[in-house]
Amino acid sequence: MKKVNIVKSKGETYYIKGRSIPKGCKYCLKGSKVVLFLNGICQKPYHCSWYCPISDERRGKNLTFADEIEIKTKEELLQEIHTINAQGMSITGGEPLSKANFEKTLEYIKYVKEKKGRKFHIHLYTNGIDFNESKAETLSLAGLDEIRFHPAKEHWFHIEKALNKQISVGAEIPVVPNNNNEEQIEEFILYLDNLGADFINLNEFEYCFPNSQVLKERGFQLRKDSIASVLNSRETALRLIYKLSSQVSIKMHFCPTKSKDYYQLKNRYLRRAKNIRLPYEVITEEGLLVFGQVEGEKNELDHFYKFLISDLKIPDDLISYDLTNIKIPFDISLREQITDLSEKYKLEMFIVEMTPFRNSKYQQITEKTPIKVFKEEYGFVKN
Repeated sequence: MKKVNIVKSKGETYYIKGRSIPKGCKYCLKGSKVVLFLNGICQKPYHCSWYCPISDERRGKNLTFADEIEIKTKEELLQEIHTINAQGMSITGGEPLSKANFEKTLEYIKYVKEKKGRKFHIHLYTNGIDFNESKAETLSLAGLDEIRFHPAKEHWFHIEKALNKQISVGAEIPVVPNNNNEEQIEEFILYLDNLGADFINLNEFEYCFPNSQVLKERGFQLRKDSIASVLNSRETALRLIYKLSSQVSIKMHFCPTKSKDYYQLKNRYLRRAKNIRLPYEVITEEGLLVFGQVEGEKNELDHFYKFLISDLKIPDDLISYDLTNIKIPFDISLREQITDLSEKYKLEMFIVEMTPFRNSKYQQITEKTPIKVFKEEYGFVKN
């Protein structure tokens, strides 16, 4: 085969030039895929359960989430799809194709395809343990577009059953950095290529709270410039791609931790923020919402609010007053007249940055900076 080039995507993933990346990944990197976490129930296979990144709150629990939001109905899933203007959905768990979950998985696929149309892209992750020809055909008829296997070696043969079903077939596995695993991944890539699969995604092996203790006990270390990436996983993945790229025709795609934890989340937040922002909120480059917030005694807040409306003629839709605080646009809060007024009424004033959610259960204040400190840090103070 001719010499190939490895290129970097805008989301800092790596792939072979001319072969592109799986369609599901394109939507993920744009933040336009809803992640449907079916539940935390699976068969606990030996090859992956030891490093499972699922939190204790979800693992083994029959709880369903659409992105960060716990849902009880299919309609709530559809609401999340609309909120981020999603172009697709991924289904994960737990194990979506286990005997306990298969019918539920089918219901979600059929429902979303009915509501959003055949072009709405759906991909699914499976360990392949309970996969068979009948399930492959049923999933295809339901409208599944892409399936990603993460099997133990003894279940590799199940992948072939998904071929020729009008489903894009591939694998997605973490790159555990040790010699034995590197050899097995190489063998797996060659197997997939010979089989005629479409792609393999190599994910950077990730440290997280649920698996941190076991990874530490097994001698895995964090990369120095990261709080989540395991040392040597990235190097191993790229080495495999460079080594095998000229030997195989399969798509090979490496996804670093940063791509998942930053680019995908940031872009999804941006999509959400554009749909839920209130008139007094500004959207940051990371998709967070920023506004000014005034706090203090109710009587003083009443005076401050009346002055904003009556004297400064600030439109009512640019002010939120819930009797405990007043929220105003970021740019208005920086005016000297406003900060002087807050001091006059002995009120505290802050610049608040928060995640783009309306439900307080999922809202997080990422920064809350006193107005004077903010002005000094960002050069809004007069010399």
